[in-house]
Amino acid sequence: MPSDKPCGEPDESKCPGRRAFFKTAALAGVAVALTGVPLLSYVVAPALKKGTSKWIDFGPAENLKPGEIEMLSYEFMVKDGWIVLPQRGFVWAKSDGPEKITVFSSTCTHLACNVIWRKEKGIFECPCHSGNFDINGRPIAGPPTKPLVALEHKVEEGKLMVLMPA
Repeated sequence: MPSDKPCGEPDESKCPGRRAFFKTAALAGVAVALTGVPLLSYVVAPALKKGTSKWIDFGPAENLKPGEIEMLSYEFMVKDGWIVLPQRGFVWAKSDGPEKITVFSSTCTHLACNVIWRKEKGIFECPCHSGNFDINGRPIAGPPTKPLVALEHKVEEGKLMVLMPA
């Protein structure tokens, strides 16, 4: 049976036309967006998430000897993107009595090396670039210009708790 269409025009039964094509393309685009955005956020979000701080228990505050600097070490698990890793380190605690505790980060403010307490000299020393800090964490020699970071802490139920950045 011959078609009533002029020569060169497509038959509607065989070719649905431009309107149907755009309708199908729009529906496919919506489907991709509805599934793609949540999937992409599930994959990318953990890598962009900032670490959160964590309160670390360093044991009884009464164990700190007044007038002395003590090294307190820690280890806790940190989620980095998709991986959970241990974070290890130490802080320096200075006690001037039961209610007067200062906790210093062990990280030099110059280039993030670990500082060491030199009891015989009464200073914190950064072995990397000969930076020195006094007993209160203030820079006294070498390249560091900022004091050691005093970490937020509290005594809760007799235990020294320090807020550690993750």
